[in-house]
Amino acid sequence: MDENKEQQEFKECHCNEHHHEIHWVKFALMLLALFLACYLAVYYVTDQIRHAYYLPATPMEDIDRIINEQDKMFEREMGVLPMHNHALMHVKSPIETFKDDKNNEYKMIINLKPFNNNPKNINLDIQDNRISVSGIGEKSSKNKDKVYSFSQSFVLPEKIDVEKVNKEISGHKYIITLPIDD
Repeated sequence: MDENKEQQEFKECHCNEHHHEIHWVKFALMLLALFLACYLAVYYVTDQIRHAYYLPATPMEDIDRIINEQDKMFEREMGVLPMHNHALMHVKSPIETFKDDKNNEYKMIINLKPFNNNPKNINLDIQDNRISVSGIGEKSSKNKDKVYSFSQSFVLPEKIDVEKVNKEISGHKYIITLPIDD
């Protein structure tokens, strides 16, 4: 019987005493893992946001070079020149104007290409000696839409006979004849 008793003592397990301790350690490790995962997720997101809006400092002597590079990129992407102060001198107007002394009238020729070749995209406001022209053109491609907008006003030294203004289309040209009021 002594042998039987020794075998029973050997087989006896005191796991329940250590079982609560193991659950606590597992819980603590899971809590630590959850905290680290949350910390890393927040760190990653804030780091991405910080880098998305970060603009490196640029020395002032490089500004002209950067503006020129942006102009080239803008022209390549949009097909038109940008409208910041540096480039305003280089923007080609879609409107040509001249006075025809022989016929005693002004002519205004508008290039319709930027306005989708549609004279309905051009707005004219003619009053006495002031003419305002504005227009909008849209260009769509697979991934993006581009909008071209233009506005210009002219003040003429003579009054225009608003009743006799003539508008005609010739190819990509919208020709407006503005007779001078006698």
